[in-house]
Amino acid sequence: MAASLDIPGGQSARARLSGKLDAMPHLRLFVPEEWLREDFQQATGFDAKRLLDHLVQVVAGLRMENPAPGATVKDVPMINLSNLKHAIVPLQHAHVAGDEHQRFLHVTLAAGNDTPGRTASVRVRAAQTIGDEIDRFVGDLPGLTSVTVHVQDIDRDRGYSTTAERRKQRQAARQG
Repeated sequence: MAASLDIPGGQSARARLSGKLDAMPHLRLFVPEEWLREDFQQATGFDAKRLLDHLVQVVAGLRMENPAPGATVKDVPMINLSNLKHAIVPLQHAHVAGDEHQRFLHVTLAAGNDTPGRTASVRVRAAQTIGDEIDRFVGDLPGLTSVTVHVQDIDRDRGYSTTAERRKQRQAARQG
């Protein structure tokens, strides 16, 4: 699938957008901006906010095998819901294969591989589950050609940090 993303302002604007996407929430729903308008919602019944809310619950329900040896609980949540940040990302001039009549939805879920048990196969199963839920939710939405889901790994050793981690480091530095 080749998509066109028209960003006014050239390369510097692309770099700013790229930086914003890197700092975006864990669960991102990318939607053509015209699908976010009330007239499109009324004409088609598609509601991106409802879809995102549904996906939050889907992600909250994702389970994985408990990696703790000898654990009495077999399955544990894949994601800590209290830490799940989520947002809709509007796309300008978003098409498939250069065809202005073909649109796509894309979901990205960032899930750390530093969590024991959150393996590549767990992330693949999560992507399939999320994709199936989107397919059921959107039905035969006019103009929708493709739905893609990418469950990314977050590797803290490769440049990912959180507010909580940075606070702990600052507190340890002050105390040490």
